[in-house]
Amino acid sequence: MKIIKTAAFLLSTLTVTLLAGCQGMQGDREGDYYFSPAGAYILDLSINTFRGEVVLDERCDRNGGSATFWDGSGRLFRVDYLNVQNHPMIQAPRFASDLTLLNLTLNSYLRDVVAKAPMITSAEASYREFIEDADPKALFAIIGINVDAAQVKDSDVESGTYYYGFLLFKRGDLIYVLQHRQPVLMPEKMKAVLLNLAAGMEIPGRVRDDTDLEKLRRVLKKMAPGGTDGDPVRLCEPANPA
Repeated sequence: MKIIKTAAFLLSTLTVTLLAGCQGMQGDREGDYYFSPAGAYILDLSINTFRGEVVLDERCDRNGGSATFWDGSGRLFRVDYLNVQNHPMIQAPRFASDLTLLNLTLNSYLRDVVAKAPMITSAEASYREFIEDADPKALFAIIGINVDAAQVKDSDVESGTYYYGFLLFKRGDLIYVLQHRQPVLMPEKMKAVLLNLAAGMEIPGRVRDDTDLEKLRRVLKKMAPGGTDGDPVRLCEPANPA
C-alpha cells in the first residue's frame, strides 16, 4: 500500500504544480468513456491497459488539462494536453518542428514540474526515444525520480527511485503527454503500455452532446431495476466567478 500511496502523492503533486484549477470548463464521464474538457480527446476506459474499475481526478485551465486515472489494481496513469500557442511552460520558438516542440515540453516537465515537487531530490531521463513509426510520431522517455521522504513531515511515502514513463505527441495545436509509473526500469513494457493507452484515445475528441441515442439510453437505464437517470458524471467543476 505504501508504494501506491507514494505514486498517488507524486502524481497529485505534479498535477497541482502544472494546473491550479478549472476555468469555466469541465469534462464528462459516461459509462466506459471519458470526454475531456474542450473536446481535446475521448478515452475508452474499457481498454485492456486498465485493470478493473477506473476512477479519475481531473484539472484544467485555459491552457490545457490533466486527468489522473487509477485502475482496480492501484496503478496510475495520467493524460495531459497543452496548448502549444499559449502554454507558458513550452515557450515555443516560431517555426519549431514537432520534434523540437516535444523535446521542449519534456524538458519543461523535468525542469519546471518534476524537479520542483516536494520530496524529489533529482530527476533525469533514463531512456529517451523518438518513435517515427507511430501515428502521430511520438517522443518516448522514462524519467528516474529519486524521492527523499524526509523532506515532507509525517509522510507515508517511501524513499527510493521511481520510474515515470512519458509519451508525447502533437495533434493540431495541442501536445498530449501520457504518463505511467512503474516500480522498476522496463522500457519496452512501459512503451507498450503508453502506446496502448494512446490507441484508446479519439483525437480530436468532442464535447458530449445529447443525441437521440443517448437520450434513449438514459430513459432505458432509468426504467431498469435499480437504474439511475443515466446523467454523466460531471468532472472538473468550473471555478467560481471573480
